[in-house]
Amino acid sequence: MRPGQTPEERLREALRARADEVEPSPDALPRIRARTARTWHRTFRTAIGAVAAVATAIAIAVVAVQVNRGQPANQPAGNGAEQSKKPSLSATTTTISLPAYFTSNGRLYREFLTATALTDEGRIEAAVELSLQGKAKDPDYRSLWPGTVKVNRITISQAQVTVDLGGVGAKPDDPRLALQQLLYTVAAAATYTSIKHADGIRLLVDGKAEPRLWGAVDTGGVLRTGVLADLQGPVWVIEPDEGAVVGKTFTVYLAGVAFEGTVSLRVRSAGGALVDERTVQLSAGAPALGEARLQLTLPSGRYTIEGFLVSEKDSSEQWMDDHDFTVG
Repeated sequence: MRPGQTPEERLREALRARADEVEPSPDALPRIRARTARTWHRTFRTAIGAVAAVATAIAIAVVAVQVNRGQPANQPAGNGAEQSKKPSLSATTTTISLPAYFTSNGRLYREFLTATALTDEGRIEAAVELSLQGKAKDPDYRSLWPGTVKVNRITISQAQVTVDLGGVGAKPDDPRLALQQLLYTVAAAATYTSIKHADGIRLLVDGKAEPRLWGAVDTGGVLRTGVLADLQGPVWVIEPDEGAVVGKTFTVYLAGVAFEGTVSLRVRSAGGALVDERTVQLSAGAPALGEARLQLTLPSGRYTIEGFLVSEKDSSEQWMDDHDFTVG
């Protein structure tokens, strides 16, 4: 992973590299849609020669509809072809799932949350507000920022994002991690805008530069995200997410930074009974971010899924990330 690269950008690169190698599977829907879109465009260009005037009107209508479609939760913002162009934004508010970072046990965890936003700046602002105000679905996740914090303004200039905050309050328990919570959220949300990548982040407090936020962390100049392996929770349960309702056969999606890429997975019933337990091998070991997808089949009911590491020293369970979900 390149320094400063977000999980969203790393996952997108991996998807693009594997797009032509993987046979259709339950998680292939984004690729199928991308291929269908390309086929549609080729057919559409052929039809232009015969019905130019009508096709032009249809194209305008289709573009307007496509712009208003937000990205689904836990999915990359688009395929390789879409990454190469800047999407326009319509004059109608767009509903979209945006990444927001929270903290738990001194590490960062990400959720996708639904928001409405009209512009690039609006998307980043919405994600930052969700993050800093602690509006996570998982009750284990929280924000290190005070409840008084607010976003005054977001500006973007030549792919550099400036965040103007108010009500930053007193110094939190971990000011360094609080700052990274903000920076990772901005960097991740920027991948869902036309700039695709934030080339540096600047922080203002009530319109003024703040060289040392809370008198504890350096915030002067251009800021960048820290080293992922030092900040991210070692295990993420990405799917099913907190509160999800899934079919009887569903995909489990794990990510993490783990020694030799080995993660433990466990599923319990609502009453606590053990339903499934196994070791999962991620695609890469620490310090790289590894991923794994597998399918489980369960009867209808409520469950808790747990991803964690097992200590080599004393076999204790560490860094657990768990989500409650329902099989319909």
